Amino acid sequence: MTTRPRIVLASLVLTLASFSPTVLACPNCKEAVAANQGEAQGMAEGYNWSILFMLGVPASLLGAGGFAIRRAAKQGTFPEL
Repeated sequence: MTTRPRIVLASLVLTLASFSPTVLACPNCKEAVAANQGEAQGMAEGYNWSILFMLGVPASLLGAGGFAIRRAAKQGTFPEL
């Protein structure tokens, strides 16, 4: 796959993800938000950020590791096992 289709595919996925509807929480989280109406907005933002970090950190680490391995292999500095 060349670079242009990858960029188009990535931008399409990001565009569709930005227009996705709000997803319902798990039953326990939904009950906790319903019980604390005053703190519901702060809790919802906290859940949102924690989910983004849980998804983003492993993807970033795998991406950085894959990039480092690919660069080392292309440069010929990849150690023999």
